[in-house]
Amino acid sequence: MVIYLIFFYFKNIYGWMEFRKNTDTPKEFLNKTIILKENYTKDSIEVLKEFRDMLNKHTQSFYTKDYFDSTRLIIDSIIYSPDYNKLAVFVITQNPTYRQLMPNEKYKWYYDGYCYLGTRSHDTIDLTSITGGYSNFYDKEELTSTLREYYFRIFASIKDTSNQSRYKFNINDNRFWTCPIWQEINDEKKLRKEFEEEKIKHPENIYEPPQ
Repeated sequence: MVIYLIFFYFKNIYGWMEFRKNTDTPKEFLNKTIILKENYTKDSIEVLKEFRDMLNKHTQSFYTKDYFDSTRLIIDSIIYSPDYNKLAVFVITQNPTYRQLMPNEKYKWYYDGYCYLGTRSHDTIDLTSITGGYSNFYDKEELTSTLREYYFRIFASIKDTSNQSRYKFNINDNRFWTCPIWQEINDEKKLRKEFEEEKIKHPENIYEPPQ
C-alpha cells in the first residue's frame, strides 16, 4: 500500500515551496506526519459532510446568508498530529460573485478560506473554527498561498488580550498539537454538550435565535 506524505495533497508546487521556506518554525519541529491516501480521502469526505451541515445551518464561519445550497466546498489541505487524533483543515468556499455585497462583474467566482481544528472520536471528527479567515479572493491559488503563509508562518505570533502568544506555535509545528488551544476546544465541546442536554430536558429555559 502506498504511503503519502500529508503535504503531497497540497494542490500546487508553489504551496509546497512556500512551506519549505518557512522561517518561523524551527526545522527540527516541522510536522512531517504521513497518512495513507485512503484514510485522507475518508477524512475529507467526513469533514465535507460536517462543513455542509454548518453551511446549511449558517453556523461558525458560514453564518452569512451569502452561502447557499450551490456554494462549493473545497478541502484544500488536512494537517495531522502524529497520532492522527487531531487535525487542522483548510477549507475554501467557491461562490458566484453575484452573491457578494458589492459584486465584481469582472469575475464569475469568488473564494473564501478558513481553518478549522478537529478532534477525532472513533469514526467522527468534531470541528471548531479558529481565527484568520480570508474572504473575497478571485484567485483560488492565491487564497491557498495566503492561508499557508498565515497559519505556517504568522500564526504563532498572534497575541491575546494580555499581549501573550495566543496559540504558541504555527500549525506546521509538531508542538502545536499539545498547546493550550486544545484544552479550550475540549472545554467548549463540554459546554455544547451540556447545552444540548439542557435543550432536551428543559427546552423552556433555552432561547435560540431563528435561523
